[in-house]
Amino acid sequence: MAQQRDCSTTPYTLTTWRLAPRRTALVVIDMQNDFLSREGWYSRSGVDIEHMCNAIKPTQALIEAARQQEVPVIWTQHGFRDATDAGVFATLRDFLKEGGLRKDTWGYELHAEMDARPDDWYVEKSRLSGFFATNLDIILRGLKAETVLICGVLTNQCVKATAVDASFRDYKPIVVKEATGTTLPHLHEPALEMISVGIGETRSLDQTLTDLKGLSNRINED
Repeated sequence: MAQQRDCSTTPYTLTTWRLAPRRTALVVIDMQNDFLSREGWYSRSGVDIEHMCNAIKPTQALIEAARQQEVPVIWTQHGFRDATDAGVFATLRDFLKEGGLRKDTWGYELHAEMDARPDDWYVEKSRLSGFFATNLDIILRGLKAETVLICGVLTNQCVKATAVDASFRDYKPIVVKEATGTTLPHLHEPALEMISVGIGETRSLDQTLTDLKGLSNRINED
């Protein structure tokens, strides 16, 4: 007689990782003018940017807390020259055919409310993942990062793709929930749930700030 399977068993385990002293980095995904500014290409094209803009203040708080503990801040910027190097991403968004996210434009630059500094790390990308054909992995390995805090836009696109690729490289990605946003708010929570099941951890901003404050060793100490 066949055994009846216990369907009450959850097929996954939610994780909570301790921030690794001297081994934690913060990756800020695509907080650029074209995504976040009222004068940016997304807003001028009629895309609702409100949910993405809600991530600005939480991201500011996260960056400030990271700097206090000398946790490295890494910025990604999504862009391309034109449709020839934009890939499938642009073909799925008609409003990007004539402009938007173009390198060497104001829209490509990081939003003015972001505290980007010359001694931070910068990653240029042309695909959803911050790791694809970029120097992000080299930067993280050079910093000896283990736990990688991730925030930015869009939750269900570049944030999720970067978290997936981080886990594929055996980093421990931690997505800070309130410090992310998307053009399709109904996909925000499902994207976070997908990240928490088999990809990494999703953590509240308050808990992350508390954990950063308690980080006992700064990353650049021997």
